[in-house]
Amino acid sequence: MRAHTNTAKYPTLAKIMKNNFKAVIATLALAFAPAADASGGLGMTWRKANHASGIDEVGCMDCDAYFGDTVCTARLPVLCIKQDGSPRPASLPGPYYAGWAGGNIATTLPVAGNFLMSLAHANETCVQFFGPGWRMASFHDAGGWGFNAYGNVRTDTRFWVYIWDQPANCWNP
Repeated sequence: MRAHTNTAKYPTLAKIMKNNFKAVIATLALAFAPAADASGGLGMTWRKANHASGIDEVGCMDCDAYFGDTVCTARLPVLCIKQDGSPRPASLPGPYYAGWAGGNIATTLPVAGNFLMSLAHANETCVQFFGPGWRMASFHDAGGWGFNAYGNVRTDTRFWVYIWDQPANCWNP
């Protein structure tokens, strides 16, 4: 019995094996490749707009929610949120934009945007910093473009926020 297949005798089998080998190599190359960068290597960032009575207002403020606004090599904190169903404070006005997120926000230490290889990885980063129930904040957490939540995040920097319906995350191809 021979240890190999005669590919001249079985050209279809040889073609299938060759194509499968290429697929395996391509899959391995992608698995070990650096994180993909969003459109042109940019990711979306937000900043803090206001703080009053233990409540932060955060939002886009000159961001690009469609293609990203900050190079993915930049080291910025991740905006994390724990939505625990906290009721909207009576003192907070009720607009759709900058609505109530129903929870608490905090920021991680700065990380390069291309370190956040996927939403799952970004969420795990928040869990590692703050514990179970925390995840990366989203553009759409309370309507869009911004929201209010309990917290007192930094005012001196922008922070990474994800958006699910646009290619403005550093992990998007």
